[in-house]
Amino acid sequence: MIWNLLTAGIYGVDYYAKKKVNTEVSRGSKKEIAGGKLFLRNCHNDGMVFGTLKGKDKDTVKEVSTMVLGGVIWEYIRNMGAAGKEGSRTAKLGLSMALGGGLNNYMERRKTGSVTDYISLNTEDKKLRKLVFNISDLFIFAGAALWGISMIFSEKTK
Repeated sequence: MIWNLLTAGIYGVDYYAKKKVNTEVSRGSKKEIAGGKLFLRNCHNDGMVFGTLKGKDKDTVKEVSTMVLGGVIWEYIRNMGAAGKEGSRTAKLGLSMALGGGLNNYMERRKTGSVTDYISLNTEDKKLRKLVFNISDLFIFAGAALWGISMIFSEKTK
């Protein structure tokens, strides 16, 4: 049950953040936040992570998103199991995080054709400075890393 609540919480937090950004931040603007360490922006990504599939047919991007999310859902269900004891806590945490973020981005992409990205790093490195992401993206990456680590270490103990 806690894993479902975590998933829903991540979804809700980023849903609210995207709603605020889309209503209160002009597209193309850039505002320093967090003591100047981050920028708040309003960008809409019609591709996937790091611009993958950018400029491709929107239906193709939606189909790829559906397949990836389907894989995460499958693994989430497999790890939760009938009694909830099949996966490790680390795997469940990672999958809950990835699923919450993935569902949020997926639903927005299905509804609008793009995903709202609004955070970027205020750094001297021009490549890093160009990256724009959202809270869901952070949870997807962190969740995937936790899940991957749990799979690596669980295989060694078997």
